[in-house]
Amino acid sequence: MFSRCLKFIDYCPTGTTVLTRFYRSPLFGSIRAYLKGGSPDQTIFIFVPYIRTEALRGLLEDLPNRAVIVTSWRPSDLRLGSSDLGLYPFCRERGIALYINEDVHLKAYSLDLSSMILATGNISQRGLMPGGNHEAAVLVDPLAAEDHLFFEHIRNESRLVDDDVYNALVQWLDNNKAPPEEDVAMKDVIPSLKKDYFLISELPMTMHVDALVDGYSCIQRGQEPSDDAETAACIFHDIENYGIRPGLSEGQFRESLVTAFFAHPFIQRIDGFIAPEAYFGRIKEWIQSNCTDVPVPSRRELTGNVQVLLRWFVELAGDRYAVDIPGARSERIRKI
Repeated sequence: MFSRCLKFIDYCPTGTTVLTRFYRSPLFGSIRAYLKGGSPDQTIFIFVPYIRTEALRGLLEDLPNRAVIVTSWRPSDLRLGSSDLGLYPFCRERGIALYINEDVHLKAYSLDLSSMILATGNISQRGLMPGGNHEAAVLVDPLAAEDHLFFEHIRNESRLVDDDVYNALVQWLDNNKAPPEEDVAMKDVIPSLKKDYFLISELPMTMHVDALVDGYSCIQRGQEPSDDAETAACIFHDIENYGIRPGLSEGQFRESLVTAFFAHPFIQRIDGFIAPEAYFGRIKEWIQSNCTDVPVPSRRELTGNVQVLLRWFVELAGDRYAVDIPGARSERIRKI
């Protein structure tokens, strides 16, 4: 498929060169080429309110990347067919994390939230394919630090779709064939959208707290938080995950981080499991048994997460926790 584009080079106030590229409809080929052009270890992020499953299947066909999708799934839109509930079984089969957020109206396609295509088109026949709507899109590369945090915030406030959410919406659609007299909000269909689940993404990811502090300072100066892309992604994640607001001094940042970390429900549950000690392998087993990720990570995959977790316990409250290797046994954390 052919899509004409125009290229521009912009210069940010910080001196960073930003490549922008303008795409005209049909957008499918351009977005598909962009996603295929990333490395297999990059995560694909899609923020699109209306998604038809078959169009998404074509967009992601044969791509090995992990994917995260945030869509709106307003009940009235589902009833009208703007989106379809078949998206959830497809995502579950592919191991894609699917979130819903009724306030999502932007259409963004991103690799690792380090660059993105911002488009007018939804993932549908009319939105992306030849013969559809007149649509346009622009590539922004790289994505600024504050924009990365913007998308992290949207994902963080969104609700993960699980079997309970899916089944509640299926039942509502079965019982509401006729158009409702008023617009229906998600809370009217699913009374409790509270996050009573735990995800691996809610655990800390930056290897050391000092690296997070330094990265935060860089962001405040309009710089990237790290020269290493993986470390930068972890820093962005942790700042948003623990709700650290901008403009703090180093002391205020550390104080806010300590408060937010130990107040997080997942951390509180893990802290309760350390009573008064817990070995490395047992912590991995507990996390695997209590997280609701699809698919559930293997214990081998959780090794890095637990290593970071134990460091944070000690680095944020070293007078309360200690990590050691007693005798020939594995690493353990204990309360002092």
